[in-house]
Amino acid sequence: MPTLHKKPYQVGRHIKLINKNLCANLIKHDYIVTGRTKAKRAQAKIESFLSNALQKDRELQKQNLSLKERLEQNENLNYLQPGDKNQIAPRVIEELSKRYPERKHGFTRIIKLEPRLGDDKAPMSVLELVDSEFEIRFWYIAKVVARLELQGLPVDDLTKVNIKKLTQLREDGEDKFRSAVETAKEKFFHYDPVSGEITNEESKKNLENLPHNLEYYGGAYTGQLTVSKKFNVIPRPNKTQPTEEKPESS
Repeated sequence: MPTLHKKPYQVGRHIKLINKNLCANLIKHDYIVTGRTKAKRAQAKIESFLSNALQKDRELQKQNLSLKERLEQNENLNYLQPGDKNQIAPRVIEELSKRYPERKHGFTRIIKLEPRLGDDKAPMSVLELVDSEFEIRFWYIAKVVARLELQGLPVDDLTKVNIKKLTQLREDGEDKFRSAVETAKEKFFHYDPVSGEITNEESKKNLENLPHNLEYYGGAYTGQLTVSKKFNVIPRPNKTQPTEEKPESS
């Protein structure tokens, strides 16, 4: 019979320390770049830690306790290593509790990157906190919207869904996203807001490349997120059938 492979004690202990270090660095810097395996393994631990710590802090806030008392009575903060607790725990209680006043899960996001240069070609990823000022996905979508506006195209449905996800729980999310779009126009496409023109010839040539299928940008496919870009979609038949009446039991 096949035997269950068990990891040595030291290996399991080392993995736990890696997860705690990744958790502390993520909270400290808002994002980290690491291997995809490490990011996926640590994400569950970080989500659980933030969910439990913030939920406990909400309960302690109702008791009108001071910051020092909340830090001492929140036992979930003991997940952090002693060297990191003094620096990271106050940021969780003071900053993240205000950033996520109603969020109970979904504090992190993983974004895939290109493989690492070198012999191993290890897959890399960015592990980031959502609704932060350094959120990569936020600036990526802002760049997409800036490009579409400079090309004179309406925003497609899928991008609208992504914008809603990024702004609905962020404080002043719509205003911050609008500001990020204007910044992306200037930084990425050399747009001059005074003259309203592109000042770089390479950027002008780049903006001439329009999306492949314009039907999604104000065309016939607008409002149809499930339409395939390659194949015609046939609506599913209505599977609802009238229920048969069961004979009455005697």
